[in-house]
Amino acid sequence: MDADPQRSHKKRKAGAKFNKKKRRKLDEDENTVDTDAKKRNPKAFSFQAVNKTARIVHRALDKQTKKHHVPEVDRTPVEPPPTLVAVVGPPKCGKTTLIRSLVKHYTKQNVNQVKGPLTVVTGKNRRCTFFECPNDISSMIDVAKVADLVLLMVDANFGFEMEIFEFLNIAQAHGLPRIMGVLTHLDMLKVGKAMNRTKRTLKHRFWTEVHNGAKLFYLSSMSFDLYNKRDILNLARFISVMKFKVLTWRATHPYIVVDRVEDLTDPEQLDKNKKCDRTVGLYGWVRGANLKSDTSVHVCGVGDHVISDISLLTDPCPPPGKEKSSRRRTLNEKERLLYGPMAGVGGLIYDKDAIYIQTTERQKKNEGDDLISELAQQKETLDEKLGTTEISIFSGSTGRIKNDDFNDGERRKMIFDNEDEGEGDEDDDSDEENNEEDLEDDMDDEEYDESDAEEEQSDEEEGEPDDMIVGAARWKKNIANKAKESFIQRQLNAKNLHSIIYGEDTDSSGQFAGLVAETRTSVDCTRHVWAGESGWEDPDRRDTIRDCFVTGDWGGDGDEDEGFGDFEDLEADPEEDGDNADVEEETPQDTEEATPEEEKSKYEKKKEKLKKLFDTDYDENGDESKYFADLQEEVDTQTRTNKEFFADEAHRERYEGYRAGQYVRVTISNMPCELIETLDPHYPLVVGGVANLEHQMGLLQTRTKRHRWYPKILKNQDPIVVSLGWRRFQTRPVYSIQDHNMRQRMLKYTPEHMHCHATFYGPLAPPNTTFIATQGATDKKTSSFRIVATGVVLGLDKTIDVVKKLKLTGTPYKIFKNTAFLKGMFSSILEVSKFEGAMIKTVSGIRGQVKRALSAPPGAFRASFEDKIQISDIVFLRCWVSVDIPKFYTPVINLLTVDKTWSGMRTVAELRRERGETIPVKQDSLYKEIERQQKVFKPLVVSKSLQKNLPFKTKPKVENKRKKQLYVTKRAVVSEPGERRLTTLMQQLLTAQKESDKKKMEKKNKEKEKYLAEQAKITAKRGEKAKERRKIFYQKNAKKDQAGEE
Repeated sequence: MDADPQRSHKKRKAGAKFNKKKRRKLDEDENTVDTDAKKRNPKAFSFQAVNKTARIVHRALDKQTKKHHVPEVDRTPVEPPPTLVAVVGPPKCGKTTLIRSLVKHYTKQNVNQVKGPLTVVTGKNRRCTFFECPNDISSMIDVAKVADLVLLMVDANFGFEMEIFEFLNIAQAHGLPRIMGVLTHLDMLKVGKAMNRTKRTLKHRFWTEVHNGAKLFYLSSMSFDLYNKRDILNLARFISVMKFKVLTWRATHPYIVVDRVEDLTDPEQLDKNKKCDRTVGLYGWVRGANLKSDTSVHVCGVGDHVISDISLLTDPCPPPGKEKSSRRRTLNEKERLLYGPMAGVGGLIYDKDAIYIQTTERQKKNEGDDLISELAQQKETLDEKLGTTEISIFSGSTGRIKNDDFNDGERRKMIFDNEDEGEGDEDDDSDEENNEEDLEDDMDDEEYDESDAEEEQSDEEEGEPDDMIVGAARWKKNIANKAKESFIQRQLNAKNLHSIIYGEDTDSSGQFAGLVAETRTSVDCTRHVWAGESGWEDPDRRDTIRDCFVTGDWGGDGDEDEGFGDFEDLEADPEEDGDNADVEEETPQDTEEATPEEEKSKYEKKKEKLKKLFDTDYDENGDESKYFADLQEEVDTQTRTNKEFFADEAHRERYEGYRAGQYVRVTISNMPCELIETLDPHYPLVVGGVANLEHQMGLLQTRTKRHRWYPKILKNQDPIVVSLGWRRFQTRPVYSIQDHNMRQRMLKYTPEHMHCHATFYGPLAPPNTTFIATQGATDKKTSSFRIVATGVVLGLDKTIDVVKKLKLTGTPYKIFKNTAFLKGMFSSILEVSKFEGAMIKTVSGIRGQVKRALSAPPGAFRASFEDKIQISDIVFLRCWVSVDIPKFYTPVINLLTVDKTWSGMRTVAELRRERGETIPVKQDSLYKEIERQQKVFKPLVVSKSLQKNLPFKTKPKVENKRKKQLYVTKRAVVSEPGERRLTTLMQQLLTAQKESDKKKMEKKNKEKEKYLAEQAKITAKRGEKAKERRKIFYQKNAKKDQAGEE
């Protein structure tokens, strides 16, 4: 049957595909612009709105500029350490339950108790370490310094507690890691409206403290003492996709969160003294920067120590990685690892030279376990057994040969022979080695019999029994030749100082060929043997290196770089190097006979090259992104170079240290025994690396501010606990404020709502390092806020000068016009000499100056004033005196105590409160009533001669007292009858008016009392009704609560 002819393609004329193509064609036609029309009328195709176009262009440029950032070297480790997730919150809010639920979700295992860090594998290349932070201010500070993610637990039924706000402020001062809120106890809110209102209120308050849009999870219900699986799954998904920012302090300092502690002290030393310093092994993953073996560390809560040894261990909780990954996105049961040695989970514990496996009695034993147990029961080593072994040469013979018969017990001296003897020895040793290998092979064979053994014994007797050592170690074979070869190899690989200094390569046939000479006699390996003479007596030979010294000829036209050998300028431009090469190829005659035209062309080439470089760097028309691309390429090149240079792990560990993500054991000697005796896995143990600057002690000038929630102001030189860097220490700050003339004026108390400077003694820290301060390191049962201040380090200037006001008083004892002798202000001539030229002032305002000291009495001096002063005046000297900063530093060592509390220096107020003492009162400081006596001035007396010369208006008009009264004063006033009647009438009218006003006031008071009595009755009725309504309301709510509890 013939096949059907191929049908022709029919284009669609309707349908979705036809409409899609039609719309695409219309869009292309609309976007097509007629170039001819654009040329004919260019204005029609220009910008229609200039301002709008400018805004669009600015917007595009802003978006492009925001994408530009300074490229940084990629310091991401090959295998990052586990993400540290800290669960923080007040007591009884569900922290332990949340960790148990997350561990159950990831590993399908139940954890009975949560102690110390728990590390789980959460993905193919991701791990998490969960840690429960105790309700302790010191633990909160340590956890905030190392946590990558914080799960902040909030009891929704109670609301936000003081510990939550304290931790948020601590985290803000130490870099603010990622924070996610978790609401618990929502099942106690039975009413749906109340639950929604509570969620909304807590969410907005949480946003206010952290940032807008911060994630807040809700854990609604529980089953089998764990949270709902769906809620935990959502929380685990958010944790898995969380991206963490790199904090500056952690990126520049290595640190370890210890998950296991071992006491490595010698048992004999412990038997002698149980309170001796211990040698402790701290295990954990390296985080942050690379940890070097010579790094000094600070163990938070213990103190500063020096690392004795660092050992790299096998990762106890390795991620599956890509090599074992399959198409499945989930982990199988074997890959869900859990590691928590402090909590007793995980099964495996890795050490430097051993791996400890946790087993149970229910596990079935096999032959391998029996063999291991038998080996463990052996009390003698294999060498001791071989030493006591006896061998019979012939079967049935009674005589036996012991191992002592082959060992003569004499010490043998190592002798280096010549090549011929060495080759013979190598052959003999090789024969002996082959014989021993054959013997071992035969002994391993199960089918050998006694006859074969006898033949082997006879063959060995025919050889040289003196050279063969039965039971000797393999490394002793041919040890003389091996030592000789290694010495020769070291000498050949050593740097040739002659070639480095003089720029000449000396081969083996030169003068240093006999540096290592082989002789037939014994050679002392510790001395260099020079073969032959150096040959520097030849004058021609000395002339070859004459110009290499200072006395030689350093001049030259084209050979300026000859003395530097093969060194080259690595920063030079290749094109420039090419030009220099061309110049160097020219002969000195050509350079000397260069024409002016050639010099001009050479100068123009150089100028053009510089202009080209300038244009590439500063040309505005160039591509800006190319500059950032070049920077990124430079950084990437440096990163690749670093990786190539540190390809060898041993090389990297030697120079760069142990990188982040490696599991190490840090051994520290001279550790206080209290750390082991009082070790509590519930408290975090952090080992932080300390930089070179942070070892030094000095004065730190900081800008600080009292926390707005702390109820009291801070007093000058009162002890506070400062958390700066890895350290927590107690110090006594001196508060000051900067005046307009840059003077640091001391303050007795901190300002109310503003910043001030605080200067205290302690370990130095880089500028811009933030810190927090607390009143103490103990957990006192107080309802107030425990964080007293926050601040930042400004500088490390050793010339910090804090001054305070000082007012000195003195009195004059001799006055000579404008000059006076003063005493009581100073106590010695030396003090006066320091204040010569200082300004002084009297109470009345007369200014003066200190001139010169007097010989007697001590401290007296001469001063001049602008006017004559009185003998009763008091003279003041206002000056500034430097304040000594107290050098007080005490580290907080709360982990060395049994109850994990630490008490340092106490304030004066605390001491008085404990002893029940009152504040001492100075009687001179109390305000008293001032009783001033009325001063009586003498009358002004003007002499008669002066009165004659004065004008009349200035003459005193004082009249003398008269003995007789004048007529005006002693005359009587007599009224007319009409005046008397008017006076009487006015008095009567005023009396009537007063009586009328009195009656009106009495009536008004009675009406007011009646009104107040009526209002009191109405208020009492209202109160009774309100009381009944409240009683009914509380009765209804109590019934609802009882029904909810049932």
